[in-house]
Amino acid sequence: MSHSIRYKIIDFLFQALAVRQYLIFSGCFFVLTALVMLILNAQIMPVGCPGMIPLELAFTKGALGDIVNACGADGVRAHQIMIWVDYLFIISYIGFLGNLLGSLVRHLEYEKALLYFSLPIYAGVLDIIENTLLLIELSDTEGLSGVLIFLASLAALVKFLLLIAAIAITIYYLFELITKKTQRT
Repeated sequence: MSHSIRYKIIDFLFQALAVRQYLIFSGCFFVLTALVMLILNAQIMPVGCPGMIPLELAFTKGALGDIVNACGADGVRAHQIMIWVDYLFIISYIGFLGNLLGSLVRHLEYEKALLYFSLPIYAGVLDIIENTLLLIELSDTEGLSGVLIFLASLAALVKFLLLIAAIAITIYYLFELITKKTQRT
């Protein structure tokens, strides 16, 4: 995708999402999808089966094989279900974090605001790639591909780093906003 098309998409999403009026909706959607994931995971994941993060960060065929062996067929199926539900969670965290962060950085120089706003979007794209690769791998646990596992884990690692950066920037600008408001009163 060329730079100008990517810029236009991010610019469009910034104009659509970086509006404070949507915060209640996007926040509620985020909280509800997070609760669904937590409750569903508690209901379907077998005892002793490693969670999603170890699965996402396996990096090697051997590590993913160990997770598959620890989980058994029921755990693999539970992970597949959780990955499908995670696609919905991706939409919710992009929406909420993009909405919150975009609302907080609207006053900045436009290019900088777009850069900050784009972090959760790029994280979401990497999450989609990661989920898709993991679903491919979990559909045939006898024929695991070290390359696909590594790519899925690399996408997950970069996703987590982008989300950490986006959350840190959000906290910084939330603190700045609160400080400005308390100084006015």
